[in-house]
Amino acid sequence: MKALGLYRLLAGLSLLGAASLGGCRWSSHSTTLTLALADTPVDGAQSVVVTFTGVQVQGVSGAPIEYAFAAPEALDLLQLQDDQYALLLDDVDIPAGKYQWIRLMVDMSRSNITLADGSVHPLVIPSGDQTGLKLVSAFSIGSDEQAVFSVDFDLRRSITLASGTYDFKPAMRIVDDGVAGSIEGYIPPTFSVGGMMISDPACSPAAYIYSGFNVTPVDINPSSAVQPYQTADVFFDPGNGQYHYGSDYLPPGNYTVALVCAAGDNPSTVDALSFTAGKNAVVSADSLTEVDFP
Repeated sequence: MKALGLYRLLAGLSLLGAASLGGCRWSSHSTTLTLALADTPVDGAQSVVVTFTGVQVQGVSGAPIEYAFAAPEALDLLQLQDDQYALLLDDVDIPAGKYQWIRLMVDMSRSNITLADGSVHPLVIPSGDQTGLKLVSAFSIGSDEQAVFSVDFDLRRSITLASGTYDFKPAMRIVDDGVAGSIEGYIPPTFSVGGMMISDPACSPAAYIYSGFNVTPVDINPSSAVQPYQTADVFFDPGNGQYHYGSDYLPPGNYTVALVCAAGDNPSTVDALSFTAGKNAVVSADSLTEVDFP
């Protein structure tokens, strides 16, 4: 879907045992759950609206615990940028114990994507929306414990144009906020990305973050063993006259950061994108690592 050049959708979901899951908090005197949603912009789209109707949490046995919303929550995920988020659950009671998955219940009949030309298109889950968006990752919540996780949606992998339909196949991962860190950086407006000025309207700059040092950057595609761990849009900051990117919810470890004019990155194909040379970065728990270009 080159016309869209879809980038990342970061949904920070937080489970907190006195804190938060990607935005979840637990109180110090009871076991509760807070669930938050966050996002970053999508190039080529004005909005990506997903309507949530509730949340299910599955223990090791028995029926899921369901939190049904009093009214559907239609969230424009593009408005949830950087450290912005929307709470889906806020300090709801939940039994201490082990859990297998979280499911975000959605109403796709009320969900859509609006393109830059103003046209509105339905978002469709190919398998139907009966099961919602299931996040399979085991976790435990102790009594009166603080447990924090984030759920990261990668929109570049999550939305594709197939046979005239915008399919929504969420690519998601859960990160423990208690050990997660961040990378951010600044780039001068005269910097060249793959032979194109970063300020060129045709550039649509993005930062691609890969696990490990000295990774040779590649596009998102179905065949390469190397894939970006996370991506982030690069935008102009009028406050300091430079371009800026930020990537949150990263587990501690070694990373490689490269910039690219990524509007043509189609996740369904191998695309010849021109990346800058990569820069190595070390991410530590609950800390911010600055990686500037050049």
